[in-house]
Amino acid sequence: MLVLSLGPPVAACGGGDGGPTELPAGPAAASTPAATASTDAAVSEDPVLAAYLRFWDAVVAANRTADPNLAALRTAATEPELSRVRATVSRNKVQRLSLRGDVAHSPKAPTVTGSRATIEDCYDISRWNPVRLDTGEPVDAVDESGTGRYRARYTLRRSVGGWLVVNHTALGAC
Repeated sequence: MLVLSLGPPVAACGGGDGGPTELPAGPAAASTPAATASTDAAVSEDPVLAAYLRFWDAVVAANRTADPNLAALRTAATEPELSRVRATVSRNKVQRLSLRGDVAHSPKAPTVTGSRATIEDCYDISRWNPVRLDTGEPVDAVDESGTGRYRARYTLRRSVGGWLVVNHTALGAC
């Protein structure tokens, strides 16, 4: 049996302002299940929330395709978060694993101060599962981090092209 640390993805292993040491390896834009009718309206009105969910879409897509250099990652994240995501996707690719399925979100309203923003989310990765990269067959795995629902605080920075995820801090289960 394979033991994976999928927990706070971007968040399972870490804490403090430095964020976790690893991020689950993970479509692109707006396919995140959290985009319910009420969230859709909020996203269309809030560029920080939209950027945050776009980041997750890129993480999920990179993991699904096992592509650590997916262009969508560069347009959604910057250092150090970009390197964390790429390292996780690369590690999974070496292990011939991919993550498939959905990540659900319950983000709180972002706090914006100048060119920085934070957003806290309770995200659910219980339906984001490891599969063999070559066959797509499920891999028997145990999430050693807990239930599959995690809280994390993400820091974003305004750039010329919009908001980018810079870092995250794991806050435990939700």
